[in-house]
Amino acid sequence: MFYLSKSRSRNVRRALLALLAIPVCMLLASCAKGFDEEETFASNVHDSQLASPELSKSSFSSVVNADGTESIRVTWDVVPGAGGYYCHVDNVDDPANPVVVFDGTVDGVSFLFDKADDTKYSVSVKTLGNEKLNNTAAPDPTVYAYSTMVEAQVIPVGTDIAEFINSHLIDTEDEQAFELEAGANYTLNSEVDFGTHKVTFRGNKIHRPIVTIGYDGVIRTGAGLKIKWIKFDVTEQNSKGVVECTNNPPASLEGPNFGFPDKSYILFEPLIFEDCMFKNVKMCLFYIGEKAWSAVDVRIVNCIVQLDNDGTKFGDAAVLCCYGQTCYYKDGQSWGSSAIRNVTIKNSTIYNLKSNAKNRMIRFNRNNFTSMFDSASGSATLTDNTFIMTFSDKEFANNTPNNAAYTITFNNNILYYCARLQKFLQGNCTKINSKDKNTTWTTISSGDGAPFANDYNFCTQEDAYGLADVDAVKAWLKPLDLTKDDGGVNFKAKGAISSTIGDPRWLQ
Repeated sequence: MFYLSKSRSRNVRRALLALLAIPVCMLLASCAKGFDEEETFASNVHDSQLASPELSKSSFSSVVNADGTESIRVTWDVVPGAGGYYCHVDNVDDPANPVVVFDGTVDGVSFLFDKADDTKYSVSVKTLGNEKLNNTAAPDPTVYAYSTMVEAQVIPVGTDIAEFINSHLIDTEDEQAFELEAGANYTLNSEVDFGTHKVTFRGNKIHRPIVTIGYDGVIRTGAGLKIKWIKFDVTEQNSKGVVECTNNPPASLEGPNFGFPDKSYILFEPLIFEDCMFKNVKMCLFYIGEKAWSAVDVRIVNCIVQLDNDGTKFGDAAVLCCYGQTCYYKDGQSWGSSAIRNVTIKNSTIYNLKSNAKNRMIRFNRNNFTSMFDSASGSATLTDNTFIMTFSDKEFANNTPNNAAYTITFNNNILYYCARLQKFLQGNCTKINSKDKNTTWTTISSGDGAPFANDYNFCTQEDAYGLADVDAVKAWLKPLDLTKDDGGVNFKAKGAISSTIGDPRWLQ
């Protein structure tokens, strides 16, 4: 048997340990090199023509920033041997005039760009070459059409809108959209009832289509509805509202489910009119319909609403009308309880061609919100608007709550030949209002010999348009021309204050 001395045994063990350590050191060195130079996955790709990465729907995700804004993150798989990526994003809402959103080179496999609602983008990513590995750049970028819009069914030109939607509405809880072709003309000759389906009904952001609503045409809903980028001609319409709540609401929306009266219904999701024009509205823009509906949130934003309303067709009408239907308490006592909890009108023009002593701008059944909502709180936000003859001889609103739980924000508005604003800005509500940021003017008597003098508590008196009397105003006003981007009208004011406020489109 062969034996080693103690000293020689120790030397052998040391040599074996050193040999075992060599592979570990080599592995660590390899990892360190890969980390520093990021070539671990690319070392076997050289002397090559590279390709751009693939992009798909899964390449895009939303990111909420620290300030509450949102960005879009674009990601892709690494291209081995790449020397980076050139990325470019255009806003292509107007394909003829793209707007650059992002342009630059990135070293990783993702980048961010600012997210805007309802916007179309063209996103391109091109692989760059790597001189160290003798790899050349991809000849072409990968280009992907990305949109933040809800994917839509496009209604073909020549198809009646009601016929198409009624046969293509999808039974889903997800939001769905119907889209009209840019600059086209359509008809809507019968009832469209979206029921409890959340829907976006839109045209084109740059080239607005025109929809002519016929005698029996109307849009009904019992869920969230957004109407955007469309010009409507409602000259021949006979329904009380351009948009009404459905007459066939499901039992799940009945008031008793929420502690409210029998035969009442709640529209919980927003109803939004945005970037639209409406020509010759005879009665209401929004009407609750034949059931006692209350709405949580109704908005008019960046719109022109032209009325042709003398009050004879519907005496209880209003531009936003929650009036006329009755619900019942359990003991059978009737109780009208319809209202809109939160009203928003911004950056809009609403005007009427005729004198009107019957109708109002906003009308509710009751001013006590606890009869149809879970508390008395609510709001009306009217900012940067131009109102002309809406309405000339009647209250601007009625039954708006007269308590501190109801907040009215009213600034930068022009009211010209409108009546009795104080019925809207009630004495006990919480008001966010500056007299010097609103103007009003009329020569019509309030019945006590003064032209609605109480309105001057909320607005500065100023003749924004220099018209002597109501007949001069009516001669000046005209129906919208829907073939023109501005409707063929111009309400640029000329007073010291009025020339700086109102609908922003007339300030340009």
